[in-house]
Amino acid sequence: MTSLESQADLLRRTACAGLCRYYKPHKREDPGCGGVELLKRRPDLAPLLEALPSPPDDGLFALAEDDPRLLAVCGACEFRIDGCDFRDPAVARDQCSPCGGLRAVAWLLDENPELKL
Repeated sequence: MTSLESQADLLRRTACAGLCRYYKPHKREDPGCGGVELLKRRPDLAPLLEALPSPPDDGLFALAEDDPRLLAVCGACEFRIDGCDFRDPAVARDQCSPCGGLRAVAWLLDENPELKL
């Protein structure tokens, strides 16, 4: 297995399967959500992702929805225009949740405030 494949497997296990309510185990999204695509480009973060928790809620850990770093991730996401309920103002908050990639990025930023993405 290449290091790129192992990074993708790690992301599927931690961010997708562990944090995303939209995850479908038998469907590969390519490209993935904005958070997963960002994390694919940062293999240096793999050791941190190994400790990613899987909390029962679907929040953004201690980060606000309008945190500029998270807005930047969403702004670059291919699902934002067609398929992202979380950033769609027409969708009620109780009817959606952030994707696993965004949640993984939020956790990394919460745990490592000095982290530059």
